[in-house]
Amino acid sequence: MKILFVCSGNTCRSPMAQAMFEKMCKENNINAECKGAGTVTSTGIPASENSVEVMREIGIDLSGYRSTSIKAILLEEIDLFVPMTYIHAMTLMQLGVPKNKIYMFEQDISDPYGGDLERYRSTRDEIYEHLKGLLEFVGKS
Repeated sequence: MKILFVCSGNTCRSPMAQAMFEKMCKENNINAECKGAGTVTSTGIPASENSVEVMREIGIDLSGYRSTSIKAILLEEIDLFVPMTYIHAMTLMQLGVPKNKIYMFEQDISDPYGGDLERYRSTRDEIYEHLKGLLEFVGKS
């Protein structure tokens, strides 16, 4: 299964979600190829320093991560889209993604961009809690 995590800049939320979910899938023997993309970004921007730091705290290295614009993704090749907010989901649908290929978290994930480390930790932990439901959903698919 090919999964695309989507946020705005693809330097904070979606890279954290992608990396944590890849680890969760590996630990649970679930075959999933995870990617990330941003709706308003350019390709090639490094993950934010604070994202790299808070992920390092849980043993995940984002230092080599680079952003990808949603425009650079072949959307028809993706099996499941995981937007960080309702607005990202609406953008995906405007791009032609069928609603049944979009997995929504129970609530929007707050954007930590520009915040301190504590805000990034809070966002990381918020994402992790929501990824548990996604893992269960993907495991059943």
